[in-house]
Amino acid sequence: MAANTIETDEQFTYNSPIVNFYSGKSVFVTGATGFLGTVLVEKLLFSCKGINNIYVLIKQTKDLTIEGRVLNYLNSKAFHRVRNTNPELMKKIIPICGNLEHKNLGISDSDIKTLQEEVSIVFHVAAKLLFKMSLATAVNINTKPTEQLIVICKKMRRNPIFIYVSSAYSNVNKQIIDEKVYSNGVPLETIYDTLEAENTRLMDMFLDKRPNTYIYSKALAEEVVGKEFDESAAAIVRPSIILSSIREPIPGWLTGSHGFPQLVGAACRGFLLRWHGDGTVVFDVIPVDHVANLIIAAAWETNERRLVGNKGVKVYNCCSSLRNPIDVITVMNTCLKYRKYFGTERTMSIFTPRYIMKKNYFIYKLLYFTYHTIPAAIIDAFFWITGRTPMMLKTLNKLGKLSSVLEYFTHHQFLFLDSNVRGLLRRMDDTDRQTFNFDVTEIEWEMYLQNFVRGIANNYDSC
Repeated sequence: MAANTIETDEQFTYNSPIVNFYSGKSVFVTGATGFLGTVLVEKLLFSCKGINNIYVLIKQTKDLTIEGRVLNYLNSKAFHRVRNTNPELMKKIIPICGNLEHKNLGISDSDIKTLQEEVSIVFHVAAKLLFKMSLATAVNINTKPTEQLIVICKKMRRNPIFIYVSSAYSNVNKQIIDEKVYSNGVPLETIYDTLEAENTRLMDMFLDKRPNTYIYSKALAEEVVGKEFDESAAAIVRPSIILSSIREPIPGWLTGSHGFPQLVGAACRGFLLRWHGDGTVVFDVIPVDHVANLIIAAAWETNERRLVGNKGVKVYNCCSSLRNPIDVITVMNTCLKYRKYFGTERTMSIFTPRYIMKKNYFIYKLLYFTYHTIPAAIIDAFFWITGRTPMMLKTLNKLGKLSSVLEYFTHHQFLFLDSNVRGLLRRMDDTDRQTFNFDVTEIEWEMYLQNFVRGIANNYDSC
């Protein structure tokens, strides 16, 4: 089956071991309102109709109550299939008010009791993906909540399956990343004590050549999971750079245009066509629905392992670079071919430009200054003369900072081993392989990136 076609779940879910596994069970999802979490929840509802309840952790904000956030969530375009085919299923989504930064994740005693009585599977998807936050902030919001959630899980009556969503880049201080939990070499208590003492020199040593605090906090959380579930069964899923969906819930579906999608949008509009990096580096990106499907299947396999007494944490590197590689310059220039989705009124050139990447920093800065800074300054001068607010240099500065944060991944090549992912795919029967597809060899990059650009442009339209 081609990876970019959509089939209805009724064709495949008969006698499905994975669907049967979820039937009658309740799950708890943190990060459910995020990009990946939304696709995960939608897929569980659409393909596992026999699931009991899906409890989702939702943070109340200053602008919206829990009820308001849930309403916006359920009205998302992502749930169009469920609303159109069986809207009653939406009632299975039950909000749990909470906050990762609070004690017990901010969950009330009554809600904790409900979770402890009802939940059979826990998906810990929540994370704060910021590369510039302090190490203390990263640990407090990405590592410590994982510990707290595990404490809650261990009091659950049904002995739930625990799935932690990490990052493929959590251990990029190594060039070859295997599917195993790596030790960080420092006891977690020592790290916590150091954070309280604000010892900057030791904090830098802890990072151990990792480029940012986010991926280090994920590596620490992995170690927590590995330690706490050493005598039981759990799994860690490590996706690489998650981009738009390849099939579900809609080809090219995307929420927001931050991070790499923002850079692609800027390139398609002609704002940023030069990048400091090696264009020949294989750029590991993965469709969001591949990640969601692997998470769902990993929980099933974890239960299968537990039934035969296979203990410990199994790791899945959810990546594309080993089996279906594409380099970063090909990604960018393929995306530029479909800049038409932005319309001529939102682009700065009527011709399709060529994306250029340079490893040499001096040459890159020279090209950047010539092709971006000077034109932006001229446009801003024109805006100022005509009484409009200059904005081009400010926009360019923001995009430059974003590209500098991401350029680490265009200067370094990593090898993500994926034998566990391939083993899981082989273990699944034909029905489940089609319903919960995550075979990266089926990705047709041209078509996928076309839909990716369309998704970015649609987000610009909705802003």
